[in-house]
Amino acid sequence: MKLLELHFYPIKGKQDYFKVSGSGSLGEVHYEAGLPFIDSQTPQVQDRRFTVVKILESTKFKEKDFSEDEQAWMVREQLLLPERNAFDPEYLATIGRKLYQVLGKDIQLVIEAAVAEAKRDRIFLHIRLRFPAEDPKPVRITDYPWELLHNQYGFLAHQGVTFSRYIAYRSPRPNLPGVERLNVLLISSGAGDETMGMESLPAVERHAIANGLQRAQEQGKIQLEILESATLKALRRRLSKRQTSAVPSVLHFDGHGFFGKRCNEIGCKKVYNQGVTQCECGAPLAKKPQGYLVFEDSDAKADYVSAKELGELLGNLQRREQPNSESGIALVVLSACKSAMSRKSESVFNGVAQSLIGAGIPAVVAMTYSIRVDAASAFAEEFYHSVGEQESLAIALRWGQSAMGIEGNQWYRPVLYLRWEDNEGGQLFKSVEPDVLPQTMPTQPPSQSSRQLTRLQEDLEDLEEEYEACRIQYRGVIDDAERIRLKRKLNNLSEQIAEIQEQLEQL
Repeated sequence: MKLLELHFYPIKGKQDYFKVSGSGSLGEVHYEAGLPFIDSQTPQVQDRRFTVVKILESTKFKEKDFSEDEQAWMVREQLLLPERNAFDPEYLATIGRKLYQVLGKDIQLVIEAAVAEAKRDRIFLHIRLRFPAEDPKPVRITDYPWELLHNQYGFLAHQGVTFSRYIAYRSPRPNLPGVERLNVLLISSGAGDETMGMESLPAVERHAIANGLQRAQEQGKIQLEILESATLKALRRRLSKRQTSAVPSVLHFDGHGFFGKRCNEIGCKKVYNQGVTQCECGAPLAKKPQGYLVFEDSDAKADYVSAKELGELLGNLQRREQPNSESGIALVVLSACKSAMSRKSESVFNGVAQSLIGAGIPAVVAMTYSIRVDAASAFAEEFYHSVGEQESLAIALRWGQSAMGIEGNQWYRPVLYLRWEDNEGGQLFKSVEPDVLPQTMPTQPPSQSSRQLTRLQEDLEDLEEEYEACRIQYRGVIDDAERIRLKRKLNNLSEQIAEIQEQLEQL
């Protein structure tokens, strides 16, 4: 897999501009770009980025969600049909093209060269989007859906490109050792809240992701455990059982998500959307909203657990483990709406996914916007199947998105936040083999004919080197026919290696 990193920086004193840099075969390039989605055809210039967020949040157009001014701008930008009854069929592509255009010709050339090189080698291109932790509110580069980048050929994500987000802040990157098998702890919450428009999740829908995980379990690389009850107390109790139960390497939350404000008065805990400043009980609300996951309380009703609370719990768990131990959560997957949303703050860490990254979790897969249950289930099943095949997280994310249907408006909703020590896009396993590796050569084979022994050893080294190169190529290939060809080649090489090893054992 090829890596291209794009750095985004705010420019001090310039609220309408940001800087982006990238380096590749064409060298390092810097460009000062103007913010996209600025509406200058109004009496007062309007930043329409949150209009775009509302569009991407929606599954279909609803007139009540957009003001008259917003609708007029959307028609001008070809995001809304002139009749104002539906989004334009090409609205996602239009958003992606606008984002691509603001990067400028030089950055576009760097991207195009990297895409071409990856296509030539039939491997994935991993574009790592690097953002500053302190992202000023007037700019907020992280608010933009860069994963929708669209050139003249289509969405980059549909051309063998996978994206991850990296938050740059002053803290060492986590470096958990790889594991032989992933222990996945599933938290499945059916709690809803009618006052906030969230229906309780039926059992059949909650079981869909569990069923997908159980199918992935058949690959032998994943072990599934379902939390006894979807309460925060049960999670604390499970994570504290270090003596009797291993710390899960993957934590998966399936349930509702929310981004807004919560009253913290004892006995209240009501939640509100972002604009509200005071609770019905009279207590003032926090000035800044944050992300929440909807756990269950003891009565199976909604219990809003904040990004800060969950980050503190999992962060303490990471610090409690020994530095070189395999224990520790390597990945959190959130099948919850808006679990990767972060807005209205000088820092990006008020989103659930971002807060977990800040707490020391190496990788988080989460949903930037609302997501349908069927789409979340399709994503999870294919994602874990790919992970079970020992693909990196960046590649597994892309396979999961593809399973959601690239013609719809769900595939762009899952995103990957990655703060991993390796440059492979987040490799969870100790070793990555499409087939069982041949046994290692005996260290002290009996010597009967030194000439024959030397020849066999040299042949073995050549075959093992070819096997390793082919294995690396296999991991990054996206073309099905090429994957089949390489897998056959790996099997053939494995047989040849086994034959030589057998001969060596007989000497």
